[in-house]
Amino acid sequence: MIKILGTQLNGIFQKINAQETEIDIAARLLSQAIIGQGTVYVKGFGDLRYFEEFITAGDEKLPDSERMITESVLDKTDRVLIMADHYDEAVIEYITDLAENDIDYVLVCNKDERIDSMNFIDLSTPRAIVPTEDFSRIITPHVMAMNYIYYILFATIKEMLDEEE
Repeated sequence: MIKILGTQLNGIFQKINAQETEIDIAARLLSQAIIGQGTVYVKGFGDLRYFEEFITAGDEKLPDSERMITESVLDKTDRVLIMADHYDEAVIEYITDLAENDIDYVLVCNKDERIDSMNFIDLSTPRAIVPTEDFSRIITPHVMAMNYIYYILFATIKEMLDEEE
């Protein structure tokens, strides 16, 4: 079981690594707020809502970041990091509101044919990955994939901020 899990996770991490350009663009977009006068607001949906606290208050928090409480605080210097395990109606509604207010955002989510965001990173965890004896599958590692993506973003943004100084 552990070998299967490890192999499957490696596959997911490789899919994320293949999005190097998208991740670099996302890091640049978020860095604009940090370098400028803006704030990076963090909004999570589903299981990824738990990352809001980690990203904004953890030991390796994203600089100049806050949890999104209300959209009324946003202006054009701000950016939003949106994390969702599924591209559902709540996420669509939230993104529509941001687009109507011309607020730039990065969306980290599993692929969905309805996504037309310019700043999109595929979470690469659309289904459970470990087969069981009854032919079902368990373990959908949204949290592990998001954690990996966050650390790549964090390191890339830190590198950009260090260059800026």
